[in-house]
Amino acid sequence: MKYLVRHRSVLAFTVGVGISCLMMGSAAGALLDGVMGGVEKSLAKRAEEKGEPLIIGNFYQAERPDSHGPIGVMGDHTHNKGEFMFSYRYMRMFMDGNRDGTHNVSASNVLSAYVVTPLQMTTQMHMFGWMYGLNDTVTLTAMVPYVMKSMDHRNRAGVKFTTNSSGFGDMKLGALWRLYAFETPSIGSHRFHLNSGVSLPTGDINPRDNTPLGNNTLLPYPMRLGSGTVDLLPGLTYTGLLNDVTWGFQALGTIRLGENQQGYREGHRYQINSWGAYRWAKWVSTSVRFHWQQWGNIKGRDGQLQTTVGPNQLVPTADPDLRGGRRLDVLGGVNILFPEWMGLENHVSVEAGLPIYQNLDGPQLKQSYSFWASWQIVM
Repeated sequence: MKYLVRHRSVLAFTVGVGISCLMMGSAAGALLDGVMGGVEKSLAKRAEEKGEPLIIGNFYQAERPDSHGPIGVMGDHTHNKGEFMFSYRYMRMFMDGNRDGTHNVSASNVLSAYVVTPLQMTTQMHMFGWMYGLNDTVTLTAMVPYVMKSMDHRNRAGVKFTTNSSGFGDMKLGALWRLYAFETPSIGSHRFHLNSGVSLPTGDINPRDNTPLGNNTLLPYPMRLGSGTVDLLPGLTYTGLLNDVTWGFQALGTIRLGENQQGYREGHRYQINSWGAYRWAKWVSTSVRFHWQQWGNIKGRDGQLQTTVGPNQLVPTADPDLRGGRRLDVLGGVNILFPEWMGLENHVSVEAGLPIYQNLDGPQLKQSYSFWASWQIVM
């Protein structure tokens, strides 16, 4: 009951803040533009010295293949007033083998300390997203994921088994706030916006499957479909464009609020994306992206989760102190703009990459690769 009261209060506060933000609308945009007044004066002076106009505005151009960032980046652009975008994303991530720190750990070494070792894991996600330009300052966003997870294991007796979980993950609602956008012919266009949002605990944190321990066994932390907590999603995004080149930088956070009803909370997560893209033709561009992630260990523990068999530790995936880590990925992408059809802009994008650095609180499964594919419609 205490959990429900606490999270209802948090949710009511979040909804209240969201409504207040929407009511501010274009007035907030005017205030933010006012804060940037000094910068604007300096830019205008430099542009005037070069005989160029300084243009202030949003500069979202749906007709470019690189008008969106690489498809693995979320909340990378805002929309003009009245624009609506629907997106479908497919993600596949594969993890193979264990790592402790920056060193790989063999299955036999893990089994010397645990009864069971994870071998590999596949995560797939179908993500449905919506964006709507409420006005030229605020773009509303919503994302609903459907997640499928599968993990292969081996125990000390040499028996291999697989566990599975699937279902809807945590729903994310947000607003992107245009802070400032300017353009001159010589330096191109530059856009800044604030990312804000909330993740709602709609994903299952009690997945069960058959294991050697018995039927309908509660699965460890990596197999769960959500955090079980209300999470705040702050961030800041910058993008630039000059002729056929685009680039961007984004910093995002996931801040967990309180414990879930199982008595734990996942670690906070921080991400940095930086990317560049080149438009080869009016309909195609390619991109390179670097993605840094850092996430903490679980605080508390799920008291219903079995962690030992006799005097032995059961499996490292049930240890809340072995969930944190840091990783740097490099990814390449292709963005294709199809001819306009019935007034709709159609974008198809793919992106794939692998880690070039992993430092994990292990033993913990390490990532091998990730792949994204998407279809986006702007109307």
